[in-house]
Amino acid sequence: MRRPISPSRSAVFPTRAVAVLTALAGALGAALVFAPGILATRGRNSDLADRRNLVDDLRDAFIGYWHSGKEQYSPDLERVVDYWFRYNVVKGVIATVLLIVLVALGSLLWKTFLRDGGPERVRRVALVSAGVSVVGFALFALWTAVASLQGAAAPFASILPLLGGASHGALADTVDQIKQHLTDSTGRSEQARPALEGIVSDYVRFHVVREIAAVPIALVFMGASVVLWKKYARKGSTDRRTRRVLVSFAVSSTVLSLFFILIFAVNRATAADPDPGLLNFFNGSW
Repeated sequence: MRRPISPSRSAVFPTRAVAVLTALAGALGAALVFAPGILATRGRNSDLADRRNLVDDLRDAFIGYWHSGKEQYSPDLERVVDYWFRYNVVKGVIATVLLIVLVALGSLLWKTFLRDGGPERVRRVALVSAGVSVVGFALFALWTAVASLQGAAAPFASILPLLGGASHGALADTVDQIKQHLTDSTGRSEQARPALEGIVSDYVRFHVVREIAAVPIALVFMGASVVLWKKYARKGSTDRRTRRVLVSFAVSSTVLSLFFILIFAVNRATAADPDPGLLNFFNGSW
């Protein structure tokens, strides 16, 4: 008489935990889109939640700041920069919490995949697909968190891309004057020098923050790469599906560590010599 077949480990799936984490990640993803503009507004800054108002106020304030000849922000520019600082703080907090949730969800899916001894091919494919999607969203959350950190540390520089290109008008004249001063650093007028120094200093801070942030991220991916390659080497040839997943994540971790090392090098060079990068920025690399 045959013994009754015991339930496979594949029958055990943390449905409730996965559902809760997925719902939480979805809610945080929606909050990442809608919450920063709402939570960053207060009092006289309430109109800045509208992107058109924000861009219009930024352009007027930036032109006034340049022509003031002072490094200290004008009240109008300070209002816009203060809003952008709070916007990035809120966005960074949400992105960080989202990243934590996605890491927890990805870890849960990974553990389920490793202990899943069932023969169902569809189930294994679904786990791998879900894991890849979670990793992709986690990388997006990580990049958003880093960008928000930059935006909070250097809000003036980070909001400048919202100026957009200008082919005519007061903004175009202002940008042309800035480019002339960046091209000929020895001929910078005393009146324009303080305002230009304010732009340059925040631009440098923007890249220094990204440079610093890239180091621990590169180390984390480097460490993950080492661990994954070791796990891959220890797995026997009989466990092919696990080896395939391990090698794919190991290669991805290696590539990402090299990517953030490149980010570090590029931003370090830009911070050391900011004028060429800033000139390219005002030439249209918004």
